[in-house]
Amino acid sequence: MERGMRIATRGSKLALAQADIISSLLRDNGILAEKITVKSQGDVDVRSPIYESKEQGVFVRKLNEKVIDGYADAAVHSAKDIPYEIDPDLEVSFFSKRGDPRDFFVGKKSISQFSGTVGSSSIRRMMFLRLYNNKLIFENIRGNVETRIRKWSDGEVGALVLAKVALDRLMLTPEGEVIPESVCPPDPNQGFIAVVTRKNSSEGMLFRKMQDPEALWEASTERELVGELQLGCSRAVSIRAAFPTKTISFSYANEEKRYDLHFKQSVDRSALNRIREIIDG
Repeated sequence: MERGMRIATRGSKLALAQADIISSLLRDNGILAEKITVKSQGDVDVRSPIYESKEQGVFVRKLNEKVIDGYADAAVHSAKDIPYEIDPDLEVSFFSKRGDPRDFFVGKKSISQFSGTVGSSSIRRMMFLRLYNNKLIFENIRGNVETRIRKWSDGEVGALVLAKVALDRLMLTPEGEVIPESVCPPDPNQGFIAVVTRKNSSEGMLFRKMQDPEALWEASTERELVGELQLGCSRAVSIRAAFPTKTISFSYANEEKRYDLHFKQSVDRSALNRIREIIDG
């Protein structure tokens, strides 16, 4: 190994699995990664719904601070957790290839036939899925993936909605079914792992050399639109960029209806204004 790199990660099994994916990429490039486990604010407060939080980036800020302070060389995150605006001394240097962006319904019946309580703290999932099946009664549920599955097994909720990619990376196969994107389109950047480094750092340069161009186009296109629209966790919005067709899909849901718009290559100013009108009602 040529040298080492200290990477900050949360301590959940999912976060560590994602850090292992990044560590493997580094190892293939002659870099030995040392994982530094950090507890985020989102790990401390496991009761409040994320969409009610006044602070953006509750899962990423403390990890990024370790990079700013020099305690870590990079921070590994689920890309969807990173707010558009981060510390000016930092940058998102890398996006992994995308995992499955769809959601997964954990339950003993299909989501179309289910009636009862569903554990989720995502306003996006609540809005889109209630329009699909108005018999779903959502209850806030927090904790890591294993904790939520245990709560479902113990009967605290009748079903769950989880990210399919999280189950894949943890090699978990609970009873249930994949939810089609046509029913519940994904969060912007869902399925990507992202790495944050100091701006103009040697670590950032190394990650950029490893970057897959297709993943970069999809992730950065979605992320730029999140910034343009000033989106957070309190809106039921999906932005989905697909490299093979160079299409960008926008979806929004409220309690009464959903809206779907599709664009080729980019979203111009008039389209952005139309999207803002939809979101603002």
